Amino acid sequence: MNIARPSVALIALCAALASPLARADAVATTVFADTFEDGSVADWSVSASANITVPVVTVRSDSVHEGLGALWTYFDAPGGGQGAGQVRASRVFNAPVAADYTLSLWARSAPCSGCTMFYDVLVDGVSLARTAAPNAFEARSFTLSGLSAGDHVLTLGIYTTAASSGRFNATFDDVRITTLAPVPEPTSAALMLAGLGIAGFAARRRQR
Repeated sequence: MNIARPSVALIALCAALASPLARADAVATTVFADTFEDGSVADWSVSASANITVPVVTVRSDSVHEGLGALWTYFDAPGGGQGAGQVRASRVFNAPVAADYTLSLWARSAPCSGCTMFYDVLVDGVSLARTAAPNAFEARSFTLSGLSAGDHVLTLGIYTTAASSGRFNATFDDVRITTLAPVPEPTSAALMLAGLGIAGFAARRRQR
């Protein structure tokens, strides 16, 4: 019985499609990005500690790193009150493969008299940074080592030790998550499966 085998050319084609980024000069693939230029935070969820009664997460244009908008997390503390706590914005992102990823962003926190203001950065509830950076934006980059494939939660926000009166905020801009790992493109995966299907069909025809 003669069993037809896929041609060498077809096997090479499928191998190439299966590893579209497998080359010496790997190019970073962006799996998540938000520059807040669309002016919307509808896809971010808002949370706050119990004593923050009016948490606000919005896009504003009066303090940005670049472009027209930046993510603001803030609250207004009543005069004489004690507004110690946090306001956070969270959003789900998908890691297509298990690999190392890089989270980069610009962040700042408001100055505070008599308290300390921080910006918070977390992934899956794990704190990556709690940093006081009054007024000036600073570039931050974090390595997400061995991130599993699937959905994860990015959280950005403000934390203050004790805000007694006024507006307190942390601001974020140009948020991006990338990886250097090979990420198969959906179209390439579909072509590879189609090629294998054709090869299998040819093999069955030759067996008859």
